[in-house]
Amino acid sequence: MGLFDLFGREQRVKNNNMQREFSAQQTPIEERKQPLSVFTPTSFEEVEKIINQLKSGRAAMVCLNNLKPETQIRVLDMLSGAVYALDGGVLEMKDSTFVFSPNGVQVF
Repeated sequence: MGLFDLFGREQRVKNNNMQREFSAQQTPIEERKQPLSVFTPTSFEEVEKIINQLKSGRAAMVCLNNLKPETQIRVLDMLSGAVYALDGGVLEMKDSTFVFSPNGVQVF
């Protein structure tokens, strides 16, 4: 029993070049290196850019300080719906700053 067996992961070695075969739930580190884009929208129309970022599999940090309170709520509602549809998550960093991530991207 190896170390990976304790955590429910399987590690298999192919050939002599130490390539690893990963399970469907574990993504190789090389594929997880996605940039985090920072957005500071000034209008509701900029939400589409943020959603496209999420759809492409990348996380987005969104600072809503430049928006009116009612527009902040609309932007949050729209982005929350997009993240829900993409099976992702939301993390509130601090006052009006959020990190939205699609499925497969973990934010700590």
